[in-house]
Amino acid sequence: MQDSTCANVISFKEGATVDRAKPRNDLLVIELTIRDIDVARVLIDTGSLADIIFKDTLEKMGIDQFEIVKYPSPLLGLSGETTMAYRSINLAVRAGTVTRVTEFLVVDRPASYNVIMGTPWLNAMRAITSTYHLCLKFPTPNGIEVIWRNPRVSQVCYAA
Repeated sequence: MQDSTCANVISFKEGATVDRAKPRNDLLVIELTIRDIDVARVLIDTGSLADIIFKDTLEKMGIDQFEIVKYPSPLLGLSGETTMAYRSINLAVRAGTVTRVTEFLVVDRPASYNVIMGTPWLNAMRAITSTYHLCLKFPTPNGIEVIWRNPRVSQVCYAA
């Protein structure tokens, strides 16, 4: 008996990579639309338990600081250091044709990325990532959509 919940199967073909001639171990860095503004340098981080937006990104987007809610929350980084996220904000995030309101923790520190999308957003999107294929796939009412990494932006973030 087939499970009807698997009607939209997400799969990755061996040859379907961004640049087969140059295999890399790049991070998955994409572009998303956040509150109707195209935002580059969005890191997809399956190891992050939070969706993070940086304070300077909000300022560049022209988002009023009064929309940010005080919400002290410690974030533990890979190096073991703790960073405080002092605020949170809910913003509409569009990936392809799908829009989800996402709660971001706001961090006030320099970063190579504008946004880090972690497991809360990935799970809400029912998204599957492939670091080998450097893409993100997710189901929509019209089938499976794919967002490929931006190779230029990935290299800039890596060098920073």
